[in-house]
Amino acid sequence: MSDINSVINTINNCTTLSEIPDKDFLDFKTGYAYIVAKESKQLKTTQLRKFFGALKKMEQKNTWVEIETDFYLLKPRMAVASGRGNIPKSFLNVVMAAMSKVDNVENDDEKMENFDKFVKFFEAIVAYHKYLYPRAK
Repeated sequence: MSDINSVINTINNCTTLSEIPDKDFLDFKTGYAYIVAKESKQLKTTQLRKFFGALKKMEQKNTWVEIETDFYLLKPRMAVASGRGNIPKSFLNVVMAAMSKVDNVENDDEKMENFDKFVKFFEAIVAYHKYLYPRAK
């Protein structure tokens, strides 16, 4: 099993992203974000930054109700990008696994907590991808 599949399995085995310690998501060389970035060499930086920009825009809103539609729209947009070959399927699968854990709670405050964790995870992927592949287009 590849490292990225191990990350996907770990995420799938939890109920929410909040259950996973920040260190496991964000740590240098051993964190899930680093593993995903390392195994996503063929990921186009422009696509990565496009989706990260959309997340940062959502992050400026204050409630889950304000974010919800834009958040769900990321799924088909990322699927299209994957279908076009701009995002590897393995990357799409790990992001979809993480996204499915954001709203897996009843309370909107908990959804926002999970969303914040997802944004940090994605931000770390962007940073590590740039570190590992500084000339990727």
